Amino acid sequence: MSMLKVEVMGGKPPKKPEGWIARLRRALQSMALAAIQRPKTVMLATIVGFPLLIGTPHVGGDYQCSHAVWGYGACQAPLWCEYYGVQGRRVIWPDSGEHCHLFKFMTLDVVMLIEGLRDE
Repeated sequence: MSMLKVEVMGGKPPKKPEGWIARLRRALQSMALAAIQRPKTVMLATIVGFPLLIGTPHVGGDYQCSHAVWGYGACQAPLWCEYYGVQGRRVIWPDSGEHCHLFKFMTLDVVMLIEGLRDE
């Protein structure tokens, strides 16, 4: 039995393992191809994902300064800022040094939505 010699003929050598850059490139290509082939899915994901992750537009309505403002000038330290948007009136208490914006994206308040459904 020790006289037998075993040889593999016609087999391919094993492939080298793929690097992380090649795997990332392949994943991005497949995502881009899926987005091109299914535009309705991409639009639906954008319509659902944008309000959940980034927020809905709100316009600044009113604010209260924590100190008296004399003459011409803006409030440097507001106590609260009031915004009107998709979910109605929302009041925000900014951190110290933060200003009230005229236009702001705010994420949906899920607790407010659940309470609204419970009341009906």
